[in-house]
Amino acid sequence: MNFDDNQPKDPFQGFRGMTNMNEQLRRMFGPQFLQNMMKQLPMQELNALQNMPEWTHMFGTEATDVNTAKTKGALPRIDIYQTRQEVVAVVELPGLTSPQDVELQVKPETLTVSGSLEGRFASFRKDRFYLDERFRGSFERTVSLPVRVRPQQARAQYKNGLLEIRIIKDTRKGTGKSGGHAIPVDFA
Repeated sequence: MNFDDNQPKDPFQGFRGMTNMNEQLRRMFGPQFLQNMMKQLPMQELNALQNMPEWTHMFGTEATDVNTAKTKGALPRIDIYQTRQEVVAVVELPGLTSPQDVELQVKPETLTVSGSLEGRFASFRKDRFYLDERFRGSFERTVSLPVRVRPQQARAQYKNGLLEIRIIKDTRKGTGKSGGHAIPVDFA
């Protein structure tokens, strides 16, 4: 390749044919691939990446705002598994100090976790930090559950930075629509 010093160089020239990269990655690695990948990147580098002119063109609009990625789907991180009788969700929420910091809403097919993480450094000025990667602020995340559950039979316990929610599976046939149910959190 021959570059002329008088012509501006386009660092994205090699990527021009990859405009549907986001869709291809989703097909190969699953629907939340970009969200999972973004939360692994240090935020300073991600901010620098999103300011590149071709970022939106290459990855789509959902991957352009770090704060949106942090609060709308990327955080808090959740593992969900099933036992024979229950659906269990384990939510990573380090720094909660009381049950008022988090709210749980369970519907037959979804779980919503919302609240606020202020952390012990809430009173520090931003310019005092050398490295600031941990999330602080309000969050809300709704996830689909793998099977129908009985919202009124859910229980939650917070211990060592993890919130564990256990919900009984609904194996009854012909169950109608049921509203949501707020779940109190037991702090161990």
